[in-house]
Amino acid sequence: MSKTQGKVRLTLLFWGLVSAGMAAEDSQPVGALIDAAKKDNSVVRREAVEKLGETGDPQVFDSVVAALRDDNPEVRRKAAEALGELKDPRAVEPLIGSLRDDDSAVRWAVAVALGEMDGAAVELLVNALKDSEPSVRWGAAKALGEIKNPSAVEPLIGALFDSDALVRREAVESLGNLCDPRAVEPLAEALKDAEPSVQWDAAVALGRLNDARAVESLIAALKDSEVGFRAKLTEALAAIGPSAAEALVAALRNNDPGVRSGVTEALASIGRPAVDSLIAGFGDDDSEFRRAVREALLTIGPGATVPLIAALENPDWRIRYGAAAALRKAKDSRAADAISARIKGVAPLAETYGEQIEKGESGTEDRLIDALSLLGNPRMVADFVHCGNPMLEAAGRRWSEDHGRPVPNLSEKRKGPRWGEQQTVP
Repeated sequence: MSKTQGKVRLTLLFWGLVSAGMAAEDSQPVGALIDAAKKDNSVVRREAVEKLGETGDPQVFDSVVAALRDDNPEVRRKAAEALGELKDPRAVEPLIGSLRDDDSAVRWAVAVALGEMDGAAVELLVNALKDSEPSVRWGAAKALGEIKNPSAVEPLIGALFDSDALVRREAVESLGNLCDPRAVEPLAEALKDAEPSVQWDAAVALGRLNDARAVESLIAALKDSEVGFRAKLTEALAAIGPSAAEALVAALRNNDPGVRSGVTEALASIGRPAVDSLIAGFGDDDSEFRRAVREALLTIGPGATVPLIAALENPDWRIRYGAAAALRKAKDSRAADAISARIKGVAPLAETYGEQIEKGESGTEDRLIDALSLLGNPRMVADFVHCGNPMLEAAGRRWSEDHGRPVPNLSEKRKGPRWGEQQTVP
């Protein structure tokens, strides 16, 4: 007979025993199960303990607790699960004791069962966080995270400094489950834990807390982070959402490639709510920062198109200039149509810009800069830079920076237009 066949026969025997017991004791059907939980065969005991938990009957409590001391780990595991189903507060102490079990599957089932208990278990579990045995502290931390009683927050914060990495990791996860704002700063510190798994779970927990106070710490952790951790940090920043957008945009100034990459991904995940903060970045004087802003907007994709088109009407020429540059690179037919219409409108001015500069009429600078941003060339840039108008000069220098070219000089043989030159001629 095979081992599997043997187990089947034993199970059938078990149910035969139970059925016989129920028939004989119709008024007390659990009696047969209690008797079966004491049988010599471990398969029968295991099945009986499982069924005892399903009865929900308080009178089975002692039998199930006794099964926590069974010599078979499968029976002990089923006993822990059964106590979790019974939810009897008397089970807390024996369950905590079973967190010392040699079998990891049993310890896991015990921790889950403790998490099924109500607030009455909290005090005992908090005390268990100070136990000398790491497995007990781990199980207590896990259970407190499942019970989600606010009084567990401070003790769990204390567990973030436990000497055992598994305990620290479970404390981090439980604080994430509790979603209490008191945990933000301690979890931010846990991002620097010596154990990578603790760092990862701290990032996930901070994302769950959805608190903008965590943004700076999450961004700082991006520096020199390995790919997997960076992904968790990015997900956390994206989970915090729009309230993180302004700080994320500012972080695009960071020279660390990992920081910029993570920040860009987070902004892309936030999407439309981050677009306005990004577009405002076009007003900055740092060309590398503006480039990073543009790339982030392009990463967001179609969700940024409509706000960028609207930005073409912004009163600040620097915003219009940046928006036009982004739209020209966008893979969106709406962007292409908007740029085409804009080019059509400024094309005549691009051909006569020299005359307009010489006329020097106040208020024409904006239109001249729009022509430069869409139809500029090195010669036009040189004329802008040296025309004597500070606004046009700044636009010409920005064009050179954004195109990676040196600021052009006028040749000795060619005299460029000067701002308001026609007004000075008698």
